Amino acid sequence: MEIGLIGLPGCGKSTLFAALSGHTVAAGRRQLLAEVAVPDQRVERLGALFPKAKRTHATVLLKDLPVEFSPEGGLAPATLAELRSTDAIALVLRAFLDPAVPHPLGSVDPARDLRRLLDSLAFSDYSIAEARLARLEKEGKKGSREHQLLGQISQRLGSGQLAGRGAGREEELHLLSGFAFLTSKPIIVVADIGESGADTDAVKRAAEAQGLELFVIHGRQEMEIAQLKPEEQRDFLADLGLAEPTRDRFLNALYRSLNLISFLTASDKEVRAWSVPRGSTALLAAGRVHSDMEKGFIRAEVIGLEELLAEGGFAQARKSGKLRLEGKDYPVQDGEVLTIRFNV
Repeated sequence: MEIGLIGLPGCGKSTLFAALSGHTVAAGRRQLLAEVAVPDQRVERLGALFPKAKRTHATVLLKDLPVEFSPEGGLAPATLAELRSTDAIALVLRAFLDPAVPHPLGSVDPARDLRRLLDSLAFSDYSIAEARLARLEKEGKKGSREHQLLGQISQRLGSGQLAGRGAGREEELHLLSGFAFLTSKPIIVVADIGESGADTDAVKRAAEAQGLELFVIHGRQEMEIAQLKPEEQRDFLADLGLAEPTRDRFLNALYRSLNLISFLTASDKEVRAWSVPRGSTALLAAGRVHSDMEKGFIRAEVIGLEELLAEGGFAQARKSGKLRLEGKDYPVQDGEVLTIRFNV
């Protein structure tokens, strides 16, 4: 899973990247990448049944992208191409007051900056939709389902709304998936209030009006805390009124935005968490582990983590009948432990 971080110059984007990844950021760099483990205590708890097994958490690939604007004011093609390959987008806004750091637009106004970024994404999507509509009309396909759907999206984008996601029938979503509309991706709005923050009420209202979540950070302070050992972070976070570090809070927000859950697999070799969209079937979960498991799927042995821990392991759970056999259409639940039976 990939998430692209973008923002106006001096917004605190690289500071967020450092706070999430624990990496220091050198000046003058271009794109930065970091794979971040998703915190999940269930991996360690399940691992207690397999003391010698490797523990592997689900991961998120962070992409701190250099942002360039075209002469028309939209995002440059290179930035757009990078964003289209991501699963989600984080829009980082400057909401901190610091006269030593000039704002590229002359003043600190996170609501205005949010509109600038969203308009740039929407303009790109609108151009793609309009170009395809013109092509369909030229080919005599004006009444096609694709033309109707693109017309609806173009109208939404033209009125200042996002393309939207999660709506429509499965075949309609599949029809439009190839366009990789940026405003149909999950978007998280991040406001960096630093040590002295500007008012964020307006940007919160603007984000909520688009159905987006506002995530607030104390950028540089949280970045510095992220460089400490985990046991040393607690008191510093408490001083900021925070119970969890930036990484944990941000990834929780990301999972809510993407509507993801995690299931677990376990053996003497590895205990691992896997992330899938909520509502995914056992067949799709099998494919997440390995394509061969999806192709040769027979059944899944399923048990809740708490049940498995209470039984003391798979052998006892089988003996007591707590392991359930489920077919390919079974909707996997968050925190369940799966053993995929397959044959290829």
